[in-house]
Amino acid sequence: MKKKSLIIITLTLVLALLALFSFLQARKHPIERVSQEYITNKETKTKASMPESSSSTSSSKEEKVEVSQETQDLVSQFLMTDVTYDLTVQSLLERSTLLSKIMTKTAYEQLNIQSTTESLVALTNKWLTTKQVDTSSGEVQLVSQKYQSANVTPSASEPDRFYVELHYDETPVTTNETQSKTQLLWLSITDNKISDVEIITTK
Repeated sequence: MKKKSLIIITLTLVLALLALFSFLQARKHPIERVSQEYITNKETKTKASMPESSSSTSSSKEEKVEVSQETQDLVSQFLMTDVTYDLTVQSLLERSTLLSKIMTKTAYEQLNIQSTTESLVALTNKWLTTKQVDTSSGEVQLVSQKYQSANVTPSASEPDRFYVELHYDETPVTTNETQSKTQLLWLSITDNKISDVEIITTK
């Protein structure tokens, strides 16, 4: 009788252990499934949020405008000549003569090169003889100038037109204190001569 009771108790314990094991397994699987779904969703979101690399960088760049060496030399010569002169009669006259050769008559007159040169010569002569500055000449100032550098950008739509950022030094004769100047302008070329100068600003 005791042996039979022992067998029943043993079977009961085994069944209880099996039931407990099944219960634990049932709880474990949903957790693993939820965790796996979370990992999968997280990977999907991460991939979707990554920015796509741009492959159109090179194609979006503007095509380089070809400019002949002759035109480049002309632009450089004009810019350097226009803002480089000493306060001597010889320097002023040489500047005026050279500009008249590389500019059209219309552009030369447009910039008042001749009249400005005559005013500067008169002011310079008076300064050299009396050390006095005549301010009655209006906008013409007694200063020397020296070219420093220039950034020249060809127009994409007009092949003979150029945007220029010009840098030069300016020194008043009365102070000898050099000031850096920047001038923004448009240049146009016709028949290998400067045909138009549109000064935007000088500061």
